[in-house]
Amino acid sequence: MRDTTDRERSQPAFSPWIGIQPGVDPVRWARVLRRAHDRAAGDGTPPPILRDVIARSWRRAAAAGIDPDRPAPRLLDEGETARRLGGHRLAGALPLITGVLEVTLRDSACLAALSDADGLLLWADGHPRALHGAAGPQFLPGSLCSEQAIGTNAVGTALAIDHAVQVFSAEHFSRLLHGWTCAAAPIHDPETGALLGAIDVSGSFRAGHAHSLALVSAVASAVESELRREVALRDERLKALYLRRVSHRSGQRSALLSRSGRVVAASPRGWLDGQATVPVADGVATLANGIEVLIEPLGRREGYVAWPTPRARRGRVPAVLRLEPLGDTRVRVTGDDGLELELGGRQGEILLLLGLHPGGLTSDELGLRLYGAARNRVTVRAEVSRLRARLGSLLRSNPYRLAAEVRLDASAVDPAVRASWRARAGR
Repeated sequence: MRDTTDRERSQPAFSPWIGIQPGVDPVRWARVLRRAHDRAAGDGTPPPILRDVIARSWRRAAAAGIDPDRPAPRLLDEGETARRLGGHRLAGALPLITGVLEVTLRDSACLAALSDADGLLLWADGHPRALHGAAGPQFLPGSLCSEQAIGTNAVGTALAIDHAVQVFSAEHFSRLLHGWTCAAAPIHDPETGALLGAIDVSGSFRAGHAHSLALVSAVASAVESELRREVALRDERLKALYLRRVSHRSGQRSALLSRSGRVVAASPRGWLDGQATVPVADGVATLANGIEVLIEPLGRREGYVAWPTPRARRGRVPAVLRLEPLGDTRVRVTGDDGLELELGGRQGEILLLLGLHPGGLTSDELGLRLYGAARNRVTVRAEVSRLRARLGSLLRSNPYRLAAEVRLDASAVDPAVRASWRARAGR
């Protein structure tokens, strides 16, 4: 191994993500980059002076046919942008972002911007001079600033490479941004790792400094920490709902899933721990290792509960099926073979109807009781198909019926529900 000299050890380790290195005259460096930009526009080849991350981005922009003289496309007006921001996962992080950046925005004549994962700017705030200057390149909320839209820029490039980056002056592919230094960092969903958006700080290239990259990286990290805290609090609420749901099924395997399908808890411990994300949708899901689970919504679809697939799904049918109405159309189902599940909504209503009619119901008869005169065979078949995903061979067709001895106390069915059925059936 070659010995390292004192001189080599004294050389600063420059970051490849920084556009303006410490000690470099920003005005002189901007002139150099603008000449390089002009040459590249002539022959289409990024000059060797460019950092590798910028050169690769320029090639992507050239391949996409980006016009370096066009501003960012405005996709949403002010009202539409506000609505999009209000429904975005990062909307709740704005107080944190503005709190951290308040002094910078006030004293440094710069602006901050927040984008979604596609590079659409959802919010911007800062010094009036910076906001006024952003109007020309349309680097304002409602505009698309992805690489595919305007080429190399901090927001679009940070999202494209999934890494914080600073873009200085004529490193921007767009000539309209050559007067700017911009730094942006991606923000990820701590639960899934998915990109949520990017935070950007931009200002005049004359005030360009390496610290802006560290600043946006710190803000992104703080936002992700806050999101992790929110996930932890939500997990605790889900666990309380989960324990209430499974308390009457002592000994039965189950797992608590987040809305994204992440395994939050399992009983017994480790039953589904370490599994890949579970596909969450009412019905049956097959995991990567071949395990089949039933998925039921928890609360207002705040999460899900996964249960082992009933034996009925594998062709075995219980001899006796007990239906226990829980109020309205919710019903608990248990079989003498160990089957246990809980159904509600239209599935629970269908199950109770079939329990009250052991001889079965045709599609028209079932539709009449479910929808009255507005019955639709296609809708009935779709509802029955969803129920069959839960019951498997327990649910038979022609006519629709349950393939087991049903034990149901008809008097326990909600009187209003029974009255509604009689009215729609005309008796």
